[in-house]
Amino acid sequence: MSRNVETLIRRVREELRAEGPDGAGYSDFFIREALNSGLAELAEFFPVRDTIEFETEEGKNQYELDEMVPDVELENIVRVLYDGRQLRGMGLDEYFEMSAPEEGTVLRWLLWGTNFILTGEVENKNLKLFVSRAPKRLTSPEDTPELPYYADEALIQYVISACYRESRDYERANYHYTIFLRQKERLASRMTPQMQREHRVGMRDSYWGPVRERRGSSRSDTNPGGQT
Repeated sequence: MSRNVETLIRRVREELRAEGPDGAGYSDFFIREALNSGLAELAEFFPVRDTIEFETEEGKNQYELDEMVPDVELENIVRVLYDGRQLRGMGLDEYFEMSAPEEGTVLRWLLWGTNFILTGEVENKNLKLFVSRAPKRLTSPEDTPELPYYADEALIQYVISACYRESRDYERANYHYTIFLRQKERLASRMTPQMQREHRVGMRDSYWGPVRERRGSSRSDTNPGGQT
């Protein structure tokens, strides 16, 4: 069975009908928008890894990513290749300290909001970004959520809660939202490797510099006691 918007809407309606005769009184548009809201709620556990490519223009150092890749909500840029050569990221202060940022060999890159900046003398070359992004919005019945299949139940519970809230049936809405939160916790636990659950790594907004390691030794399959 395909996992597209049409089948998910059908499953939501079946769940709603099981609880009352008015369960089908919600438009496909409303349910689809609720699916997108639930998708956004779960996106933190399932970032989509993707690549983006476009051609740079000679003498042009700045590119608006919103224009180059519309309808894509970027979260992180992990790696940048310019003409097959890896570039290093840099911070905003470091960029402003450069005396001639548009001269010399293209070696560094910077993201300022949605403005992607290259340093050096840019030529007509291929630029490839390795990124993580949010799942794409669902807009048609044939679209498939960019989530693993085992997240579908949590997504459906979120939508059912949204439907009851729209009908001001807050008791049922809260009941199904509580189920969604429980399933969300299970998904968070599933997405964290077993050996790392005792101290999860926190994410930062930048890519420069290593994440400082906590004191102590991690437990693992080869070191179950966590001995140093």
